[in-house]
Amino acid sequence: MRVFKYLFFALLFLLLAFFAYGFFVLEDKVQVKRSIEINRPAKMVFKAVNSMHHFNQWSPWSELDPDATYQYTGPETGVGSKMAWQGNQEVGTGTQEIIESTPYESIKTELYFDGQGDDPSWSSIIITEQGEGVKVDWVFDADFNGNILGRYFGMMMDDMLGPQYEKGLSKLKTMVESQVVYDFSGFSIEDVAAQTILYVSSKGNMNEDLSPVIGAAYGQVMAFMGANNIEQAGSPLTINRSWGEGIWEFDAGIPVMIDGIESTADNPVKLGSTYAGKAVKYVQVGPYDQAAASYELLDAYMADQGLEKNGDSWEVYANDPGSVTEAEYLTYIYQPIK
Repeated sequence: MRVFKYLFFALLFLLLAFFAYGFFVLEDKVQVKRSIEINRPAKMVFKAVNSMHHFNQWSPWSELDPDATYQYTGPETGVGSKMAWQGNQEVGTGTQEIIESTPYESIKTELYFDGQGDDPSWSSIIITEQGEGVKVDWVFDADFNGNILGRYFGMMMDDMLGPQYEKGLSKLKTMVESQVVYDFSGFSIEDVAAQTILYVSSKGNMNEDLSPVIGAAYGQVMAFMGANNIEQAGSPLTINRSWGEGIWEFDAGIPVMIDGIESTADNPVKLGSTYAGKAVKYVQVGPYDQAAASYELLDAYMADQGLEKNGDSWEVYANDPGSVTEAEYLTYIYQPIK
């Protein structure tokens, strides 16, 4: 009996010591933090992290359970973007939702893990510009609100969570640094006024030299203007009507200051008006054949700015190719936007 008595008091002492250490020494609030440098602008990093719908593109846990299921609700980006998941023992079950979002600086998410009570935890990503890149801090905060067992669990969190945060940040760095850095310095958003134009509708195979097709269309317009003593009132332009299946359909137009023309069935020259309203403008300098790259850049700018197209794009040939070198050709590309 004496052995059991000593054993009882020993266990009681250990239990009291366990709770006393947890109560008086261990902290309620625990933080895990890992950092990495990413050689990309803050805007690119923020765009990558400001969505729970795309979290698994760089999540350190996405590979631990290929059979995990995910449900996405709320907006795709920003506050309210939410992900719920169910996975194996390593991944667990829970939800994560963006509750704060400061453009190009930080996001904060609220996490609930099943089986760990009703108290949330929080995860923050903080982006700090330094030189040509950024420093990214991934921070996890938990508050156990006096829960002794939770405080002991908190002692292990850095060892448990830290390596996963390091892996996630490394994946984020690889993903963002693999993306192209575009130069958007040639873009602006302007309110453009309508122009009256004489134009000819034409088309051509984009895999062939289109110079003769464009030249013939402008030749028809210029011939009509000459025959009717109509003066030019602006730079020539083309309105892009369709790019389908390698065929470019376009209107080749020249601005004029007239109210109307006599229309005949055999006359291909028509009187019309260009778009009026808000548009993206891109200044292309150099050969005309770089247009494909310019439109790719235009699409990237539209996506970056979250803009929507609102009609056909057009090009204005702002200087005379006969009086400047090819490297000096100036083309204004416009895209109407909503």
